[in-house]
Amino acid sequence: MKILKEGVSVSKNKRITVSIILFIPLVFLIITWLRNIVDPSSFTLGAKIYLGYLITLFSVSTACLLSVGKIKKRKYQIWGITIMLPISAPLAYSIGFNYAIYTGDGFAALLMLYVFPFLFTTGLIILLIGIFKKDETRLSKL
Repeated sequence: MKILKEGVSVSKNKRITVSIILFIPLVFLIITWLRNIVDPSSFTLGAKIYLGYLITLFSVSTACLLSVGKIKKRKYQIWGITIMLPISAPLAYSIGFNYAIYTGDGFAALLMLYVFPFLFTTGLIILLIGIFKKDETRLSKL
């Protein structure tokens, strides 16, 4: 049984169950979002924006549950992959179109072309830190 920071106990079985419960809608939302890219007329713009935010929310929740109880190296790897793959594109898409609606200019949606590489590079850096970081348990055994 693992004890979290606030003193809440969560067994490994409960954590796995909640991760699976969050992962199934995440996969469904990602497939729906990718279908939107192929056929843009299938949803309204508002639905596409909210879909990107829902994917981000489920991805962050799943990554939090997957990283509980892991060493720092593994946490960096989990968060790097999560930021690169399921978070960067939908979040950049949603931020870009929200900004375009806010300003009233369609070209403002090109902001996503700046947000996506920033988020993807951030995730890549975190992943590389996780890959090349020295393992503290190995150092303490030497």
